Amino acid sequence: MALGTRDTTSLVTLTGWDAAELRKFALADGTTYDQVVAQINIAMGALNAELYNNPLYGTLASYTDQPDIEYNMGASAGMELHTEYGMPDNQRAITEGHMLPLQKWDRGLGWTWDYLKDARLNQIQADIALGIQDIRDRWRVQLFTRLLKRGDDSGAANGLGTSGLSPGFATTAGSTGVDFTPPTFGGSTFSSTHEHYVPIAGGAFTAAVFQDIRAELREHGHMAPYDVLIGISDETTVRGLTGFVPVAQQQVAYGTSVSLATFQAEDDERSGSYYIGIIEDCRVRVVPGMPQYYGFGYKTYGMNNPAIRCACVWSAGVQCPCLRP
Repeated sequence: MALGTRDTTSLVTLTGWDAAELRKFALADGTTYDQVVAQINIAMGALNAELYNNPLYGTLASYTDQPDIEYNMGASAGMELHTEYGMPDNQRAITEGHMLPLQKWDRGLGWTWDYLKDARLNQIQADIALGIQDIRDRWRVQLFTRLLKRGDDSGAANGLGTSGLSPGFATTAGSTGVDFTPPTFGGSTFSSTHEHYVPIAGGAFTAAVFQDIRAELREHGHMAPYDVLIGISDETTVRGLTGFVPVAQQQVAYGTSVSLATFQAEDDERSGSYYIGIIEDCRVRVVPGMPQYYGFGYKTYGMNNPAIRCACVWSAGVQCPCLRP
């Protein structure tokens, strides 16, 4: 049955086209150069969505189009009793801030025109997939390096100009160029020497480590539950600690007398991380790539939330909750 007047006679090479020259811009299987570019764009878009919605990375990072951050300092002069003719002293807030290190990263594909002319689409897709994996790995390395770093990032090479600073997490003013005082909470006041890097005795995880994490976070108003990231090498040690309650494993039937953690413990296929249980209100997640005796504990307020959470870091004896965005 005829559906219209357009038929295959319309599929011709136009007068101003050189078919042999156009062939140079197509792969051996006929895929054109613009289709290759479209595949790259699709892959990049999918990667951006993946990183943004990742159940681990989304709780560790938020996004902004500003290169700087400003936040309240811990300062309070209290209130004064009312008098009929007296005027209370005026008070003002004090803020501090830092910059965000902005760096550009490149990843070349290195195709020649002759290669594109003769390559198969499967080869091109393999190159694109490898490039996407490299970007994914770089994101993970940069994120965890920032989590575990105690001192400042500085300098033009880090995108911070000549005097800009990006400080480490919850460390005393003696270890960073930004003099930050945490806000008061629950009647407790803090100073710029307030420090949350605490040695782990013997370089191994103990129940006391998680008790300290909970206390350090709670003193600044962050209530349970908390998340703690550890490396694969520390999983067995943490599982054996007194007070550790495991999450249920798939395809395992548990008796009524067995205690199991009740929180949702979905594995993250992209980052390879997985929850193993809870101890001292800390949900413990094993993250590949985290060094032994290092960890990061924090309070999340939701995916990609700009109210970045308080966090703890420790490394062969160093621990810290973050107090700044």
